[in-house]
Amino acid sequence: MTSANVSNQLSGGTAQNLVAYNGDTRFIRPWLDTRTGRSYISVPQYDQHTGKTIIKDVPTMNAATLRKDDWKMVDSAVVQAARPRLRFFGDLIQSGLEVRIPNALGKMVWQYERQSSISDATVSMDGVKKGDSDRPTYDLDQMPLPIIHKDFTFGVRHLTASHSSNTPIDISAAAAAGQACAEMVEKLALGVAPEHKFGGGAVYGLCNHPDAIATTFVNPWTTAGTRNPAWTPALMQREILALRQKLYESHHYGPFNIYHSPDFDVILDDDFNIQTSGVSMSLTMRERLLKIDSIKAVKTSEFLPAGTFCMVEMNQQTINAVSGLDISTVQWQTEAGFEVHFKVLCIMLPRIKCDYIGSTGIAVARLQNPVAP
Repeated sequence: MTSANVSNQLSGGTAQNLVAYNGDTRFIRPWLDTRTGRSYISVPQYDQHTGKTIIKDVPTMNAATLRKDDWKMVDSAVVQAARPRLRFFGDLIQSGLEVRIPNALGKMVWQYERQSSISDATVSMDGVKKGDSDRPTYDLDQMPLPIIHKDFTFGVRHLTASHSSNTPIDISAAAAAGQACAEMVEKLALGVAPEHKFGGGAVYGLCNHPDAIATTFVNPWTTAGTRNPAWTPALMQREILALRQKLYESHHYGPFNIYHSPDFDVILDDDFNIQTSGVSMSLTMRERLLKIDSIKAVKTSEFLPAGTFCMVEMNQQTINAVSGLDISTVQWQTEAGFEVHFKVLCIMLPRIKCDYIGSTGIAVARLQNPVAP
């Protein structure tokens, strides 16, 4: 795309241009060159001489309020504040479970198929024996693609003062907005945010999926806040093995990650061999669980309600991290340009898969009684 084409096409509103350029925010984030007073955007362009895509600064008619370095600071603040909050969702991406939806801003829902299982393969010596000819049954399912967003503002006088004194802008509001968006992504993935339904589909997470296996664990505490004499680390280990067995019986064999509420930390980080005479080896409950086959991680999630313990199969058959728009920041002006608005937004959602009969690789255990203080 030529410089003239970019400049001419950027005449609509911020949202219109964001959709038009498939969510690429670089096309709608003008920056101000204080030396010339002109506005530019930094966009990818194909270089015919090198055969590579390069980032080029292109003049635009759109008004700009931030300098190029200001945008870098805002982006850095948003990303750095967001990344630590994406513990479970980040694990999905790191495990190769991300699915990217192109032009997700132009879609309201994402449709996909569910397939029934087929019979076993045939074993014969010559390959001639006629085997069963299966035709899997399919049906359509779908999930909405809502936008997660948080706004913040700057006064134009604040920005002008920053430019005239050549000092950095205050990016604390940007960091807070980035953190808020990331926390909502994480809550949706864990299933502790309100269900979002649209078009006959819903965004479900671990704790609120209707087909997740549900069970209870013996409470390690009494109502008085003391250790329950009927509870032992070995009992909890057996409960976790039973939880894994339920997933096995649903034909989900791992690898599994465990996510638990913070109140379990005092249990999982305590000596596993407590109350066991004649054992001198030091081993925490968390370390012992990681020795169980197919359990790959045991992590605390501050967003899970007290007394909650989730086991999830970390593979493509069970769950995906749906990414339609990475965490980004856009701007626009109101009040005759005296107020500059910014919106941090993303489309980052969990997709939990069920097979044709409603089986999924998620199990959620809750304590039998409320956790004692």
